[in-house]
Amino acid sequence: MSGQPRSTSSELAERDETVENLGMSFSATLADEWAACGITDVVVCPGSRSTPLAIAVAEHPGLRVHVHHDERSGAFMALGIGVASGRPAVVLTTSGTAAVELHPAVVEAHYQCVPLLAVTADRPPELQGVGAPQTINQRELFGDCVRWYGEPGPPTTEARETWRPLAAHAVAATIGGRPGPVHLNLAFREPLVGSLGEIPPRHDLGPTNEPAIWGLLDEEVARLAPFLDQRGLIVCGARTSMSAHDVGVVHELAELLSWPIIADAISGLRVPHDLLVTAADPILRHARSATSLIPQMVLRIGGLLSSRVLNEWLASSDAVQIGLDRYGVVPDPYQILAKAIHGDVAESATALIRATRHRQSTGSRIEPDGTWLAAWQRAERTARIVIDTALAESPDSEPSAVARVLADLPTGAAMMVSSSMPIRDLEWFAPARTGVRVCSNRGVNGIDGVTSTAVGMSLTGLPTTLVIGDVAFLHDTNGLLGLTNRPGQLDIVVIDNDGGGIFSFLPQHDVLETDRFEQLYGTPHGVDLAALAAVHGVEIRVVHGNRDTNLEFHRQLNEAIASALDT
Repeated sequence: MSGQPRSTSSELAERDETVENLGMSFSATLADEWAACGITDVVVCPGSRSTPLAIAVAEHPGLRVHVHHDERSGAFMALGIGVASGRPAVVLTTSGTAAVELHPAVVEAHYQCVPLLAVTADRPPELQGVGAPQTINQRELFGDCVRWYGEPGPPTTEARETWRPLAAHAVAATIGGRPGPVHLNLAFREPLVGSLGEIPPRHDLGPTNEPAIWGLLDEEVARLAPFLDQRGLIVCGARTSMSAHDVGVVHELAELLSWPIIADAISGLRVPHDLLVTAADPILRHARSATSLIPQMVLRIGGLLSSRVLNEWLASSDAVQIGLDRYGVVPDPYQILAKAIHGDVAESATALIRATRHRQSTGSRIEPDGTWLAAWQRAERTARIVIDTALAESPDSEPSAVARVLADLPTGAAMMVSSSMPIRDLEWFAPARTGVRVCSNRGVNGIDGVTSTAVGMSLTGLPTTLVIGDVAFLHDTNGLLGLTNRPGQLDIVVIDNDGGGIFSFLPQHDVLETDRFEQLYGTPHGVDLAALAAVHGVEIRVVHGNRDTNLEFHRQLNEAIASALDT
C-alpha cells in the first residue's frame, strides 16, 4: 500500500548537530524501553512521518526489524509473530491511509486475543483540519478493538520523564488479563531527523499488567458439581490449551467423568486419547446417532468449533451448557449458555476434579454412565475407519491433501490453516496428531492476511507450513513481498479449485442458476498461482481440485459414514 512516497524530500530537513531533535530522542527512548519489556520484533512499513521511530528501532541492537511495503500485510505479519511467540510485535506506519490499513489485523488480534502493538505516526495538531497532505483523523482510529489507546502529542522536553512509562504501559496493555492490540498514535514535528539527545535512564516502573491466573469460584464449583454426574461432553475450541499441563488436566477431568472430548484442530486437545472424538461432524449428520448421543451436560472450553452441524446440535440438545474461557471471551451466538465463566482452563478443571473426588469420597456421587461413553467410542471408531479408508483411496481429494500435510509435519512444526474449507476439512476429517501446533485466524474467521500471518509465525523460528485456499491466497499475495530474503522456514500449500469452494456447501448453490452462482459465489479467477508466486521468487505446492467434485466427495463420505453407523 506504500507504492508512492509518503512525503516530499523537503521534510527531511538538514541536521543541526548542536540542537537535540526531540522526535529522535523520544523514539530512541521508546525503542529502548520496548526492548527492555521483552519486545524482539518490529515490522516497519516505509513512510516519511514515521522516520524518527523507524530509525530508532532499526538502530537498537535488541530489536529485529522486518520491512514490509504493504501496511495491511505487515500488520498481519506482526500478528503472526504474536500468535507464535505470545509476545507483541510492533507494526509501524506513517500517517494517513497507511494507518487505516492496519485495521483488519487489529480486529483479528482483538477477537483472537493476540498481543499486537500498532504504532501510527501522525501530523502535529497545527496540521490537523487544514487540508495538509496525508492527514486524516487518526484519533481512536480502531475504536473499541484496542485494549488501550495512547496519544501523547508531539514530544516535549517537559514530558521527557513520561516517555518510558508510556512505552512500558503500551506493552503491558497488550498482554494483560485479555491480550490484544494497543494503538499508539504518535505525532512528530519537522525536522524528522536530527541529533539524538540523552534518553531517560531505565528504572523500575513497578508491577506490569501480567495476566491474572484464577479458576472457578467455590460457589461456582458447588453449583456445578451435581451436574457432573450426568452424561456429558467436553467441547474444546481455540484458547483451550496453551501447554501440556492444560492438556493433561482436561484429560484427567474427562477420564474421571467418563465424558468424551470433541476438540477442534486449533484447540491443542486434538491429540491421541481414548476419549477423543475426531469425527463429531459426520457422526452427528447421522440421525440416529444425533438422537442417541444427546448429552445432559456440556462443558465448552474456548471458542466455537467450525462445524455448524455440531453447534446447532448442541443448541437444540436442551443440555445444561457451561462456557469457560481463559480470557473471558465466551461466545454464545445461540444464547444457550447457563453460565459463562472467565477462568484459567487448568485451574478450573482442577477445581472440578477436586469437587468430583470429594463427592466420590462422601458417597454422594453417582457412578458415571459407561454405556454413554462406549456409544461415543463405537461411533468414533466406526467413522474413523470409513474416513481413513476414503482418504487413502482418494489421495487427490481436498480433505486428503489437508490431512496429508498434517501427517507429514515434523515434530515441533506449526501448521497455519486458512478459514473456509481447509479449516473445516481439518476439523471434520483429520485424525489426532501430537507434536505439532495448528493455528488459524478464527477470531473473525476472515481470509485477510493469512499468508502474512504464516510469514510472521515463521519469523519466530517456528517451522511453519501454510495450507490455504486459492481465494485467500490471492487476497494476500503481497504477503510474498520480500519473502525470499526473510529468515525462517515457510512451506506453502495452496488448494486451488478456481474459486470460492466453501460456497458450494451453502444453500445458494442449490437455489441459484449455475451462471448466477458462479458470478457471485463461485468466482473463478483463472490465475496460475504457481506462476504468480514465482514472480516473487517463491515456490509453492499447488493441489488442484474441482469444486463440484469436492462437494460430491464430501457427500459420499458422509453417506458412507452414516451407512456404517447404521450397521
